[in-house]
Amino acid sequence: MNKTELIENLKNGDVRAVARLLTLIEDEDEKSEQILKEIWALTGKSYIIGITGPPGAGKSTIVDVLARTAKGHGHKVGVLAVDPTSPFSGGAVLGDRLRMSSAHESGIFIRSVASRGHLGGLAATTRFMINALELLQNDITLVETVGAGQGDVEIAQLADTTVVVEVPGLGDEVQAQKAGILEIGDVLVVNKSDRPGADRLSKELQMMLSLGEHGEWLPPIVTTTATSNEGIDKLWNEIENHKNHLGKEKLQQQRLRKLKYDLENQVSQKLFNRKIIEVGSGEIERMATSIMKRDIDPFSAVEKIIKE
Repeated sequence: MNKTELIENLKNGDVRAVARLLTLIEDEDEKSEQILKEIWALTGKSYIIGITGPPGAGKSTIVDVLARTAKGHGHKVGVLAVDPTSPFSGGAVLGDRLRMSSAHESGIFIRSVASRGHLGGLAATTRFMINALELLQNDITLVETVGAGQGDVEIAQLADTTVVVEVPGLGDEVQAQKAGILEIGDVLVVNKSDRPGADRLSKELQMMLSLGEHGEWLPPIVTTTATSNEGIDKLWNEIENHKNHLGKEKLQQQRLRKLKYDLENQVSQKLFNRKIIEVGSGEIERMATSIMKRDIDPFSAVEKIIKE
């Protein structure tokens, strides 16, 4: 279908058109930018719930049952699962989607997207893919990160409510505390609570929270066993509590702050790419050689490149 037809179908919430736009965004096709400009006013209407945590914590299973729970409460749900990148095809390794079979069978739209080496647990295009999903009129969007571990914190700049999933027995409790991944959580989850050590992990998280600084919202700790649906209703209630805590005014302030952060990054990246093209890789290499020979210091080199 041509661009005009695609845009018209997107405005009507056509699933195939949305899937096509998601592919264009993931491939960073320049047509996706043109299309997003046309339909931008129709986006931004869903509540974004981010699910993050270390590999093996059961994030995909939690997303699966949480999506069905949200649907059971009358919500229309979309799921964006950021998967590791295949070293052969460059596409997403579809393990997450396989674990979300029950949500898929319930008619919930699920899209897997490859991280493509982007750090922070998300793909570089995740925000725009969320906007594309919103064209399906879903009022809840669940975003699962790749599970990159300690650096998996970028979701906090996208989500309205961030859920951090931990699990006993991975030995990363102290690492998680040092890395600050728990600091981004609005709700903390101890999954696989039927395992030995779950109570100890909950107490450690509670102790860490008591030592930290918090505003008006103290992140609750929820124990779940997602495979048997245990604790999922409690988790959903805590997500709703956080949403109610934010209210309309705080939610808008939070979104504005995050959009400013995102806009600064986009402007920075655009200017960087434009300057690199303008200067040329040859000049960058010559300047790097001069720095290595100690003919010029790196600070003066940067200033010289910018002036040129």
